[in-house]
Amino acid sequence: MELRGPGMKTAISLTDISKRYRIYPGQWDRLVEVLSFGRAQRGHDFWAVRNVNLEVDRGVSLGLLGRNGAGKSTLLKIISGVLRPTSGSVEVNGRLAALLQIGAGFNPEFTGRENVLINGLILGLNRKEIIQRFDEIEAFADIGEFMDQPVKTYSSGMRARLGFAVAVNVQPDILLVDETLSVGDSVFKQLGLQKMRELRESGTTIVFVSHSAGMVKSFCDEAVLLHKGKLLFRGETSETLDYYQTLLSSDVAQRKAETLKPGETLDLESFKSEAASGEPEFKAGSQIGERRARSIRPGTGEVRIRHVEILNDQGMPAEWVDPGSTMTVRIHLQYMEDVERSSLRIILRDRTGLDVFSTSTFREKKPLGERKKGEQVIVDFTFKVLLANGQYSVNASVSQAGNKYMDWVDVAATFEITRPPRPIQGIVQLPTEVEIHEPAGSRRSDEPA
Repeated sequence: MELRGPGMKTAISLTDISKRYRIYPGQWDRLVEVLSFGRAQRGHDFWAVRNVNLEVDRGVSLGLLGRNGAGKSTLLKIISGVLRPTSGSVEVNGRLAALLQIGAGFNPEFTGRENVLINGLILGLNRKEIIQRFDEIEAFADIGEFMDQPVKTYSSGMRARLGFAVAVNVQPDILLVDETLSVGDSVFKQLGLQKMRELRESGTTIVFVSHSAGMVKSFCDEAVLLHKGKLLFRGETSETLDYYQTLLSSDVAQRKAETLKPGETLDLESFKSEAASGEPEFKAGSQIGERRARSIRPGTGEVRIRHVEILNDQGMPAEWVDPGSTMTVRIHLQYMEDVERSSLRIILRDRTGLDVFSTSTFREKKPLGERKKGEQVIVDFTFKVLLANGQYSVNASVSQAGNKYMDWVDVAATFEITRPPRPIQGIVQLPTEVEIHEPAGSRRSDEPA
């Protein structure tokens, strides 16, 4: 791995990275193969990562997505230098801090305080710099008297807290995070995300692995989709998550991903005709919705979403809605087969892809009932607009019991909420009542004694 100074525009550069392991069916097969000098081949090659090319610019927050075994953690370990690739080159420009697994880099026999000093030295700080930052590290870790106890006495959450506190407080140029925030309580998760946002705003490059789509949406500028060691797609976070959902939900997508050659990226349009064969035309409330509905269409096909509309409080189609008004998401369904029961769900997402609202006919106790082949149904979801101004999209899906999706259309429609007279701080304005009370027996400062 090549290390350079922080002045480069590119923070991380991976060229034709591959990592191969030798897998053996039994515990003695490796020994047999070694003793036979390779004549008796008992194992087979397993490629954890295969021909990955990736560049990450300085200041970018990149999410790594993929199913278990996709190669996400292996790729982070290669970037950090913990693993040496079988082939290819890695170039890292700047000071790198990595949180790859709980307690990684800690000596269990040393105290937390001693481990902070050792890890700081490893990350390139001198003793004086570590001491200057120690109070901040200790406060962030918030493990109390355990700071002076051996790390082997720590819980997994305490080790994660300490490791995270060290990594984010040494002012790294590049931060690698692998599911660290999945350990610990909600307060630690919020503090951790807030600290990572501060680092991102200060220009730190962050590569983030998480199985939480919400965390990836809210935090990452871009995302990469990996599948069985191959890089399938890279793009904006919301778009990559759409591809990821398709990969999880569609057998066609998985079969297509399996046939990709090393280094070839995923193009869902290539199996559009297979996925949409025999399906009714979809008409969306936006051009991007129509384009995605033709290509990204997970589901078994018993029901199809035909049309999604955004209506204002006058019941008219609208691209803009006013805060505080009432809006309707109208969805037209067509049943392609007899269906005993089904539920229609909508998700509203902001421009970063963050889910801000979700509901369904099941949740609202409005069952769609038993439907026959050929039936068409119109469903209206009407609610008051309490969200902050900005652009939003609608995700629509139809499912059966057990979360079996019959149809799923992402970005089925888009709309924009206009700016209110008084800006909303946050993403939603909740109806609020404020009352002021004075404790019994209290006296106002302006009352005479």
